[in-house]
Amino acid sequence: MDGPPLVEPGAVIGRAADCETRAPDEIMAVITPLWRREFGRKGQDVSAHVLHISVGIGRITRFIDAVEAELGVRIPPTALMRLGTMTALSAAIAHGAFPPASPLVLLRAGRQDAALYVVAAGTGLVLELCELAAGIDFAGQIWALQLPGLDGEAAPLTSIPAMARLYADAIRTRHAGSGAINLIGYSFGGLVCVELARLLVDAALPIGLVGLIDSACYEKYWPRSEWVRVACRRAARRLGEMRQMTPPAALRHLMSRAAALGRHFGRRLNPAAGAASFTQSAYYVSGLEPNLQRVRDASIIAYESYDPAPIDQAIVLFKSQHGDQHGCDPVRIWQRLARSLQIVPVPGSHITMLRKPCVQVLARRISDRLQ
Repeated sequence: MDGPPLVEPGAVIGRAADCETRAPDEIMAVITPLWRREFGRKGQDVSAHVLHISVGIGRITRFIDAVEAELGVRIPPTALMRLGTMTALSAAIAHGAFPPASPLVLLRAGRQDAALYVVAAGTGLVLELCELAAGIDFAGQIWALQLPGLDGEAAPLTSIPAMARLYADAIRTRHAGSGAINLIGYSFGGLVCVELARLLVDAALPIGLVGLIDSACYEKYWPRSEWVRVACRRAARRLGEMRQMTPPAALRHLMSRAAALGRHFGRRLNPAAGAASFTQSAYYVSGLEPNLQRVRDASIIAYESYDPAPIDQAIVLFKSQHGDQHGCDPVRIWQRLARSLQIVPVPGSHITMLRKPCVQVLARRISDRLQ
């Protein structure tokens, strides 16, 4: 599989003094054992592209830290994703030029006149999309859209329309020819895709597929009947848990859930308080790498404040068979918002549909609908 272009011109970085006199092959000799150590079995082929060996952000962060300790150079994570190979990375360090900051990350090369853009979930991490992109049969280029903030170079965005504007500007800059622009978004990313499609249509650009992968909005904006259905399902699950407890433990559990429910409704009824107390969100996860934490936290604020509006666009919803145990049926949302809705079933749950073997089925069903 062809990888992204090795170095994009235009960005100059500071270098440690000892890098200024080292050739790329000397720097590569330093980082090769670090690459192999941090990426383990997957990293033994040092010519492989980092996006094609299925590593997570934790391993990438450890590799970046190790290189900084050895060479005194801090590699921006998104630059590493765009450079991809050790050869390209060594050349960038030796010449003091990393790719400039951009929301665009090329996942797979292809024809210039056709493109598929994929938008990740709330972490904004393009890494979770690599396996899906690898399985899609498409002659054009496949790009991921990366939220700002992961490199620490900019403040994360806290609004879905602002994210869509950033992506639309990047797509307009690189779009050439009359080929259709295809959009796919997973979970939270599907909401961004809807707003992105709206902007691109307004810019008179040709839109092909607008695909949402198990995308639903925050429960404050669910249809009332759907909220009641999910609330009843949650209550039944809680009662089942309490039946397995002693009476004192069940009472403590009930009081804890009542307090959590009070905080939840307080955040729903007061959007300003919700943005200020995102750590109380059911979607909050702590302990992440600091810049990733900032991006994810900002995405929680964006998600919970986004009120989806009708869109005059045909939408394809790739819906997991088992859904999201904490969420609503996304069909109920998009039936009332999209001009037309095609539902494509995919095996697995909201999480496992992006993992083998389910992701292979998802990739085939996306391939069948690309333009």
